[in-house]
Amino acid sequence: MEKNITPGKEPPAQQAAAKQKHDDEKRQPSPPQDEAAQDGAPAEKGMEGIEQEFAGLSDRLLRLTAEFDNYKKRTAREKDDICRASEARLMLRLLPAYEEAGLAANEVEKMPDSATKKGVLLVLGNLRASFEKEGLQPMKLEGEKLDPFRHESAMQEESSAPDGTIVRVIKQGYLYKGEVLRHAIVSVSSGKKAEKMDENKSEVGE
Repeated sequence: MEKNITPGKEPPAQQAAAKQKHDDEKRQPSPPQDEAAQDGAPAEKGMEGIEQEFAGLSDRLLRLTAEFDNYKKRTAREKDDICRASEARLMLRLLPAYEEAGLAANEVEKMPDSATKKGVLLVLGNLRASFEKEGLQPMKLEGEKLDPFRHESAMQEESSAPDGTIVRVIKQGYLYKGEVLRHAIVSVSSGKKAEKMDENKSEVGE
């Protein structure tokens, strides 16, 4: 015998399934009310980590920039030192030509006045001026105090000058751009002559 199904109502099997689904939904835990805050915490921690990483990278970039700047300055200084040393070596090799030009000019000065004399002196003068323009400079020696960093004392002489004073130049010394190119060889005063003069005066007074 067939069961009558009332119109508008679901069959018992469907009603049971719907009820079971409804009960399952009730048993599921409801999301916490501060879910938004919990979701925001990881995001906040993530931003903090990014900021720390950015600060670390910025510090590293500054250090690398400073190191590279120091490297450029150091290499530029080393390059200048190498160029300066090369120029000094070349100037030292050409130094005899400078000295010979000076000796030649002194000899030409003794010649009678003539157009040739003037021409030769002009050429020699220009040659020496070119050396000096590049930084070559003869040392001032006589009357100066002996400086072991610039002068070599070859001998001592009795002199009225104070002890250790340069009284005679044996070999001229030169500077190149303010630094010693060739040490001067000189004779210095021993000061004994002045002492003897004082002794003689005292003996005469007695």
